[in-house]
This record gives sequence, C-alpha cells and structure tokens, in this order.
Amino acid sequence: MTCSNCAPIEETRTIFSTGRLAAAITMAKEAIRDGILQEVPGGPMSSVIPFSDLNPDGPWDDLLRYRFRCKTCAQVFLLSAETYHGSGGEWAKEAG
Repeated sequence: MTCSNCAPIEETRTIFSTGRLAAAITMAKEAIRDGILQEVPGGPMSSVIPFSDLNPDGPWDDLLRYRFRCKTCAQVFLLSAETYHGSGGEWAKEAG
C-alpha cells in the first residue's frame, strides 16, 4: 500500500520505447532528489551501472533492474527493462 508521499509515482508504467525508459529513469531520479524514494539493493539480477550514474539518455546496460523504497511507507518499486532486444520493461510496485 502506498502513502500520500509516493502516491504520485505508484502508477504502473509499461516501458515500450527508449523515451518511456528515459522518462521512468528521470522520474525515479527526481523522486530520490525530492526525498520521496531511496535506492535499495536490486538483488541478484541488479544492474551493473549504479543508478546514481545512470544517464536517462543512455547508454544503458542490456538489462536494467533497480529497486527503490518509499522513505515514508516503505513501499518498494521496481524499474526493470531489457534494452538489448528492445522487449521493454516496467515501473511498478513490487509485490510483497
């Protein structure tokens, strides 16, 4: 469940283009800057490039996987994308 702090970013967003991926990266970076989210370990499939070094305009790893936690309610969000074949990805709340 999200709170009023992270509600503006809770919507699931399907990533089917480089523009959508750039927008999702920018949104997450702004949420971190604004103190809404903090990055948390991405797990065994996490990306090689640290999120803080990730440029919204690329270049990107073939697989992106980043996790973020709301600083208020602890809801976890996942940003994932497969960029090599262009099969897309998503920004979504992590089930838990």
